[in-house]
Amino acid sequence: MKKKSNAPMNEEQLLRAIFDIFSEILFHLQKSGTHESPYYDNADLKRILNISDSTLLRIRRSEEIPHIRIGRKIFYPKWVIDAQFRNAFRK
Repeated sequence: MKKKSNAPMNEEQLLRAIFDIFSEILFHLQKSGTHESPYYDNADLKRILNISDSTLLRIRRSEEIPHIRIGRKIFYPKWVIDAQFRNAFRK
């Protein structure tokens, strides 16, 4: 780790220091592996199902898929979506 100095930094030095910190964080995150969330968000589900915003809204309103709202963001439990896919392909 670098020694701290009390000398003021110019803009380029500051950006370089920030870049170094982010690079180190990224390295450690990649090294530790990915920890997947147990939920899909709207973008994930739209991509997986290949549907539009309005179709996802219609599905949500019909309560076909359980969801959780945290603030303005909506999450869907992965296990429910994955189970519905498995059941759909078994039929």
